[in-house]
Amino acid sequence: MSPQQLRYIVEIAKHNSISQAASALYVTQPSISKAVRELETELGITILDRTNKGVMFTKEGTELLFYAKKLLEQMESVVDHFNKAKITNVTKFSISSQHYGFAIEAVAKFMDYFAERKYELSIREGKTIDVIDDVYAGRSILGILSLTDLNKHLFERYFTSKFLTFTPLASMKQHVFLRNEHPLARLESISLEQLRDYPYLTYQQDDMLLHFAEETLNVDNLGKIVYLKDRGAMNNLLSNTDSYNLGTGCIVTNYIYPNIISIPLEGGNLIQIGMVKRNNVFLPEEILEYIKLLKSSLEKSMPKET
Repeated sequence: MSPQQLRYIVEIAKHNSISQAASALYVTQPSISKAVRELETELGITILDRTNKGVMFTKEGTELLFYAKKLLEQMESVVDHFNKAKITNVTKFSISSQHYGFAIEAVAKFMDYFAERKYELSIREGKTIDVIDDVYAGRSILGILSLTDLNKHLFERYFTSKFLTFTPLASMKQHVFLRNEHPLARLESISLEQLRDYPYLTYQQDDMLLHFAEETLNVDNLGKIVYLKDRGAMNNLLSNTDSYNLGTGCIVTNYIYPNIISIPLEGGNLIQIGMVKRNNVFLPEEILEYIKLLKSSLEKSMPKET
């Protein structure tokens, strides 16, 4: 099995056609067909079902496609690390995080700390499962996310299955994010019943399982929901409407609108913020420095009652 054969498989899946894959790779169709047949013989499986309407991946072929993508991504990461970062003497790394202002503030501090050095950073914000997949696939060296007392055991098993390690940084009770002008803003704590008539903003996608959501709330019981992907859009809506969001309660000055506040949620779950990394990955000096800055930003942003 060669990298070239894996590239052929991935390209066929992209175009759903051997001929179009050949055209995209500037090789002949017989060359790709022969490579696929040789791979089928080597592995003892059928990768493609060939029909009059084109090609379709078999069950085993679909499994092979998954591994082919992972292997090619890891190969690219190795080449990128040794051929680019070393030659150009550039500090390069990628971090994935849920939508947390303290993680971005730590990046800003990192940029100041390494102001005299060349660097190339990639900051990937996304849902919980996106963060985990980025770290597992090697797209990011570190992931920042949170667990709750409801999903902690599920995630622990999930991390073990993917050879990942989760390191806790801080724990806090769930809070409600809303604007200072909100009708409930003067309360010392807020119940879900009091929030029932207000729009709920969430990063959770409607096709995601609840235990992978960033806020453990049963959306089936809500009448007004707005799904978002962008932290800026979240802040804009929180600041200008009577909507709300559930989360850590962390307020990072200059990284959230000044009229957005957080109030404890009555009976809220315990949230544990932490870092996830691959078991076999050694964290370089630059990442260790970022972690120090992350801890500092997190501590300063945490709710006072915590």
